[in-house]
Amino acid sequence: MHSLIFHVDVNSAFLSWESAKRLRDNPDALDLRTINAVIGGDEKMRHGVVLAKSPSAKKYGIMTGEPLSHARQKCPDLVIVPPDHELYAASSRKFIGILEEVAPVIEQCSIDEAFCDMTGTEKLYGDPIAFATKLKDRIYKELGFTVNIGISTNKLLAKMASDFEKPNRVHTLSRKRWQKSSGHSRWNRYTAVEKPLQKDCALLESQPSAHLQKLTARCYSPILNPRAIICGNPPMVSPPLP
Repeated sequence: MHSLIFHVDVNSAFLSWESAKRLRDNPDALDLRTINAVIGGDEKMRHGVVLAKSPSAKKYGIMTGEPLSHARQKCPDLVIVPPDHELYAASSRKFIGILEEVAPVIEQCSIDEAFCDMTGTEKLYGDPIAFATKLKDRIYKELGFTVNIGISTNKLLAKMASDFEKPNRVHTLSRKRWQKSSGHSRWNRYTAVEKPLQKDCALLESQPSAHLQKLTARCYSPILNPRAIICGNPPMVSPPLP
C-alpha cells in the first residue's frame, strides 16, 4: 500500500485568524487579508517584527521576520495589528480538531500546520484530491480562514506541495515529478543543508537527475523513501537506486 500524506497549512495564520475573528464579531468589518496589513509587535515602542502579512503587503516586498520599521518604510499605509496569542491558540485547537475528525494519524508540527497520514482512507473518502478540496472548503466554512493542502507519499514532498501557489489551494507532488524537476532553488529551505553539502546542491541545479541518484543512498534517502518520514514512523534507510 502506498503512503498518502497531507500537509495542511493555514494561509497567513495569525492574520487570517485575526481577520476571521473580526468578521465573526462584525460581518461588516474590513477584512485584513484584503488590505496592506501585517501582524506584528508594538510599533509605537519601536520594537517587534512582522509575524504574518497579507497578500497585498507581500507585494511591497514585506517579509515575515523583518522589523516593523522596515515594513513601514516599504509600505507607508501599512496597517499593523498587535498579536493575540490566546486567539491563535484557540484557533489552532479548532483547526486541529477538524483534522482529528478525518485523519487516522495527525502530527502537528507548529501552531498552524499539521501532517495527516491518510494512508488507506481512499476507500472511505474516495479520490484524495477531491477529499482534500472538501476538507479545505470545510475549514473555511466553519472557521473562516483558508488553508493550503499538499499531497504526496511522504512528509517532505507534501510540505513542498503545500507551499506552491497560495492561498486556498490543493497541490500534489509525486516523487517522480520531483526527481524530474530541474527547479531545485528551494532545496536548502526544505532540507536544512549544511555548508559541506552546498556543492551537492549546486550539482543538483546543473545535473539534477544524475546527481540525485548518487545523493539518495548517502544522505537524502528520507526524501525519496515513501516510508521514511511518514507520520509516527522512524526514518528508514533506502536501498541504493539501480
